[in-house]
Amino acid sequence: MNKIAKFLLIAGLSGWSAAVAADNFGQSPPMLADGIRLSTKVVEVVYAMPEQITKLIFPKPVDEVSVNSMMVNITRNPVTADTKEFYLLLSPRVSHGDIDMHVVMDGQTYTFRILIGSTMVNYRKTYTLQGGPSGKSLPRVPALAPTEVNTVNLIKMLSQYLHDPNYAEVVGKDLGNSPQGTTYLWGGAEVSLLDAWHYYKQDVIILRIEVHNPTSEAKYLSASQIEPFIANTKLDPLLTQQGTKVLLPGQTDVKYLFLQGYSVDIDGAHFELRLPATGKQLKTQ
Repeated sequence: MNKIAKFLLIAGLSGWSAAVAADNFGQSPPMLADGIRLSTKVVEVVYAMPEQITKLIFPKPVDEVSVNSMMVNITRNPVTADTKEFYLLLSPRVSHGDIDMHVVMDGQTYTFRILIGSTMVNYRKTYTLQGGPSGKSLPRVPALAPTEVNTVNLIKMLSQYLHDPNYAEVVGKDLGNSPQGTTYLWGGAEVSLLDAWHYYKQDVIILRIEVHNPTSEAKYLSASQIEPFIANTKLDPLLTQQGTKVLLPGQTDVKYLFLQGYSVDIDGAHFELRLPATGKQLKTQ
């Protein structure tokens, strides 16, 4: 076979290999996900692939790491006085798998779900910890008019973020979240502040609140009656959105408060809710 024929054969095989790789990985290479904030209340999803190494970089040394399966090899870098980077290397041993991994840092346990397959892969993920420096410069956005904030689109974004890990990575630079998990009892109803979200482009903080009525009586609670605070500082919502103001017995509603222009770093921030007085709390004259 002459040199020209050999060149054409090699080029053809290379093109075929590239086409196969593109078919396996999709139309575009996976995005690097930097600055993902870990929370002990949220399971972090990592996509890995056999014969590929995924590197998870942490802000602090990993004290312990454990998995519920031997389907993946985990290597932890040795920590010395000169160590500047703390990481785990994941190398799957099977073609498909679903594994739970627990990582302990500073006495806090963080849960990971490792999904092994051939359609998605995270070659690297860099993490920060909740309550630490955010790694993001907080936006300086002027006050916006209510008509400039599209609450419907923001709520759709939150919903897709919660149900689609791949979408969460794509919008991770524009949208941050901080679990809250505080429940108030109000007139027999349960008012739970689930989490806080920050849409950086417009400096909009969204508080997601779930209200459940387990009583046998209807309850009236409008989102506009709920007052959010941080410490003793009141934050006035620009907009609110809800399914209903009147909760029938056994009914649950999710309400949203939209705060804009406060430049508050929600990571590590503890929001509080003040609720209106109920009929039983009001004194008759």
